[in-house]
Amino acid sequence: MKLNKIYTLALLFFTITTFSSCIKSPTKSKSSADKVTQKVKKTTTIKRVDAIGFKAETEGKKVQLVDVRSPGEYTQGHIENAININVYDKAFTTKTDALDKSKPVYVYCRSGSRSMKAANNLKNRGFNVVNLNGGIGGWMRNGFKLIK
Repeated sequence: MKLNKIYTLALLFFTITTFSSCIKSPTKSKSSADKVTQKVKKTTTIKRVDAIGFKAETEGKKVQLVDVRSPGEYTQGHIENAININVYDKAFTTKTDALDKSKPVYVYCRSGSRSMKAANNLKNRGFNVVNLNGGIGGWMRNGFKLIK
């Protein structure tokens, strides 16, 4: 009888240790690279401003101003001091890597859709972005000039 109890306890111990090793252990804490990525995503922003606010923040100032339209659209007229980096260009990410992440990037397109696409791309890569609501159409409706 005593041998039966020892056998039962040994079997119970073996069963518990076997099944406990099968239970999924809690996931390890995130790596430092994951933490940095999360921090970047939490601290970067996309600020949307109308044409009046956009002009006030960019005119006469040394800012990173990017027209994300096609080169053809850019040559038809663009905001003064804007550089052209087409959001649909395969090299968009490579070209925008040259921008300074410590300063905001001001983006615009024709109506605001492509510039939001560009803004999200930039934000996800650690940039703070200011997007022109209404695009260059809103800019012109306010009577602001373009450079050809």
